Amino acid sequence: MVIRSFVFILLGIALVSYFIPVQTNKKNDKDEDIVLLSFNDSTMYTLTPDSMNRIIYSKKVLRYKNRDVMIEGALTLKGKDKDNKEITDILYADIIIKRDDIFNFFNNVRYRRDETITLNTDELFYNSKSKIATNTLPFDGTYFNNYIKGEQIYLDMNKYYMKANDTHFEVEIQKN
Repeated sequence: MVIRSFVFILLGIALVSYFIPVQTNKKNDKDEDIVLLSFNDSTMYTLTPDSMNRIIYSKKVLRYKNRDVMIEGALTLKGKDKDNKEITDILYADIIIKRDDIFNFFNNVRYRRDETITLNTDELFYNSKSKIATNTLPFDGTYFNNYIKGEQIYLDMNKYYMKANDTHFEVEIQKN
């Protein structure tokens, strides 16, 4: 008799607990995606034992847990070419998002290497470890004062190699 009462009590508790709503504690994405640190008119230098090889300037920087967002920024890269000559690469953009070694440049992106190359596009992805820049949108610019236009550019800054799809290149010939 006691066992039968115990089984009915357990059955009653199981039925009641089945119909009680359970609240799950979902993590709110808004809580995780808050600004941890903010800078205005910031400049960051990357130093090596040999030289200063990278400068990042921006009007505003927002640091999140897993990325940095820079507003109206520029990335300046300094290095040497195969002839040991100093070169300077400058990338400008309205928005720069940095995650680890990857820089994503968006809106009004401009690339300039000394006086030899200038490129204009709306997106550019740069890996600072491999020193390769790519994009998927159309671009235009100049190469040694000659007009160049194309899509999906690939720039290898280690080997000074550039390729693009659907390229239109206008060479200016001076007549004597």
